[in-house]
Amino acid sequence: MTLWSVASVLTLAFIFWLNSVITASPYIAYLSGLKKLSEQKNSVVALLLLLASLLYFFLKVGSFTAEGFAGMVDSTYMQFIWAGPVGLFIQLQVTVAVVWIIYSVVKVTSIQWILYVVAVGLMGWSFLSIGHGSDALWWGKLALLTHLLVAWVWFGSLNSLRKLATSVSLDKAKLIMERFGGHMSAAVLILLIAGVVMYRSATGQWLPELPLTSYDTVLLAKLVFVALIFLVAALHKLKLVPQLNNESAAKRLKQSITVEMVLAVTIFILASALSSAFSPG
Repeated sequence: MTLWSVASVLTLAFIFWLNSVITASPYIAYLSGLKKLSEQKNSVVALLLLLASLLYFFLKVGSFTAEGFAGMVDSTYMQFIWAGPVGLFIQLQVTVAVVWIIYSVVKVTSIQWILYVVAVGLMGWSFLSIGHGSDALWWGKLALLTHLLVAWVWFGSLNSLRKLATSVSLDKAKLIMERFGGHMSAAVLILLIAGVVMYRSATGQWLPELPLTSYDTVLLAKLVFVALIFLVAALHKLKLVPQLNNESAAKRLKQSITVEMVLAVTIFILASALSSAFSPG
């Protein structure tokens, strides 16, 4: 991978993360009952998404021209990239950012829900327009969308849960964590099934075969981190949350959620690499 590719993958992973924060925002507000806390960060997330999307566009232009920083603003290649799948992805993400800014301003709940559905739909569409998802059959696209939505809700909730672990009463924090753990228990099976179907859609086979391709190697690395995040989630559900009876336990849970966030970021980076830098073939 070139430096251009690495920068593009990291930027795409950041876009992944911002999309997850947007997707999980109403869920966290519902789970915690702290809607105002969620509203405060919506406009910031939207602005970051706008800037990250534009950066991703210029990085892809620079990578395509291979002419250094000057190539990032080559008008001919900019028009070429803008008219292709990457351009569509950027256009959709920028639209999501605008929709989310409106969402953060509007106070009518029914309109907010419409804007939320539009934003999530555009985010899903954007990731179907790039990478291997763009060539997938309908069942492959459905598996990708399912995988994205579940992962976005789970991983996008982590930072808020980390803060809530020590910012609300112990009883309320315990209740929130228990409800989250119950909801995400079903997510594990959904993620695994959707992941297997996605691999079948991308490669035409159910399991990797020797010799492993670079795509398979990165995928296996991703699965290692997925297994680790499942173990951390199980630790929360079976031990740390039931023991959430004092401030020391709350701090331990907060630290453990921080570890879970690091694993989630790593998974997003590897997922970005799979979707943009490596070919299943």
